[in-house]
Amino acid sequence: MNPAKRIGIKDIAEKAGVSAGTVDRVLHQRGDVKAETRTKVMAIVEELNYKPNIFARSLAYKKERRIVLISPDSRDKNPYWEKATIGVERAGISLEDHNTAISQIHFDASQKDSFVQAINQALELEPDGLVIDPVFKDVIQEKAAVFREQQIPFVFFDANIKGVGKLAYFGQDAAQSGQVAARLMRNALADDEKVLIIKLSKDKVFSQHINSRITGFIAALNTPKSDVEVWEMSLCEWETRREEIADMLRRKPYPGIFVPNTRVYKVARFLEDYQLEKKLLIGYDLIDENIAALKSGGIDFLISQRPEEQTYNAIMSLFNYIISKQEVQKTRLSPIDIIVKENIDYYC
Repeated sequence: MNPAKRIGIKDIAEKAGVSAGTVDRVLHQRGDVKAETRTKVMAIVEELNYKPNIFARSLAYKKERRIVLISPDSRDKNPYWEKATIGVERAGISLEDHNTAISQIHFDASQKDSFVQAINQALELEPDGLVIDPVFKDVIQEKAAVFREQQIPFVFFDANIKGVGKLAYFGQDAAQSGQVAARLMRNALADDEKVLIIKLSKDKVFSQHINSRITGFIAALNTPKSDVEVWEMSLCEWETRREEIADMLRRKPYPGIFVPNTRVYKVARFLEDYQLEKKLLIGYDLIDENIAALKSGGIDFLISQRPEEQTYNAIMSLFNYIISKQEVQKTRLSPIDIIVKENIDYYC
């Protein structure tokens, strides 16, 4: 058999000496097939390394499928989520000829009610599958029962919650990325130098994966907890208390500062505006503001999460599952890329 030719059901049927219909019944576990015939067919399937053409199968399906992605929007001026949308658009292009529509529903990541409303809106669309950033754990724990009851497969991206029946998770190991940041920090500072963690968010709402980054960071520093101080501030506090914060940092300077989310550029600008000294500033994500601060030297290290790849891979894997019911890899971790000004051009 020509190795370049794609193996199909007819090839299996010919080699097994049965009809294509029999092979189809074996592969899809339907209808009555003798046990010895089933065994013979499956042995040939394995021998020929047969892979079903899920895209051809999707074209033969008459009803349009719908995958709904539920994610935060940029109302809190966080352009990170615009990056995630790039992956959604890529998946849409890949699936536009395969009877599959992708809908996006956004929510305010600082408002639990907004998240609940987004999920309810998604359910009204009668989706064949859901891709969710599970920002609020308690809401997901409640809604997961509804998904299972309605037999709607769902996957998570960006953040992970265990034990709720998801098909898979696409994103970074948050604690491990915090450990990487700690290694960078510790290699640059003396053992007795204190570290500051600045958590900036709208309305002081911090997701589980942000806290996991901090937990991993502190654990990997291998230093007394008293040597690490954590400031939790809303964006409003950060802007209205600028003079007070600058005075605090003058009186008690921190050689190393870790910002466990996208808003590290705000800290870089603040340090520059008030001419405050620092040895090291580490944060997350390749948004335009962070890239500019990295190039100018205001930020020393960025850790990239590749959100566009997370959403693309999540949607495509869910599509494959819906079409073929093929098993999805439970955890698809994104690389933990360390970006500095010398290599930033390779990522833009």
